[in-house]
Amino acid sequence: MDSMYERFYRDISSALRRVPRAGRVLNLLDKGLVCIIAGGYAFELCRMLLGGDGRWIRFALVPAAGLAICTAIRAALNAPRPYELFDVEPLIEKKTSGRSLPSRHVFSAAVIACALAWIDPAWGAVACAATVAVAAARVLGGVHFIRDVVAAGALALVVSAVGFCLI
Repeated sequence: MDSMYERFYRDISSALRRVPRAGRVLNLLDKGLVCIIAGGYAFELCRMLLGGDGRWIRFALVPAAGLAICTAIRAALNAPRPYELFDVEPLIEKKTSGRSLPSRHVFSAAVIACALAWIDPAWGAVACAATVAVAAARVLGGVHFIRDVVAAGALALVVSAVGFCLI
């Protein structure tokens, strides 16, 4: 008997599974958007350094500290991934065991989107839209539960609020 998650995942991924190259496209989208977001971040950091913008320190440290926090939480929780718990074949190529909660891909994209928004709201909006697409890809791809991407986004917002607004 299928679990509720197996039915849910089969329902959300069935349209993609009917398209021969959908898995490959989803993998490219997943990795490509993260690279684009990281590239935008690196570009902005270089622009700040070369332009003498003193905000570069916080711009660099908040995401770095947040990534360390996210990584520590993942290791402590060591939550299994959907394909480990259920009979589902992920569309995104992944062989990792555990460390599903929170999603580090989504956390990284979200904290960078917040950092970019702190510097330039337009950059931040673009990165935020890309982050939502990455989160959707991770769930559609079967490598994260919805809770994993939501927790990652929430953690990124908390880290960013503390790092960019309260400190």
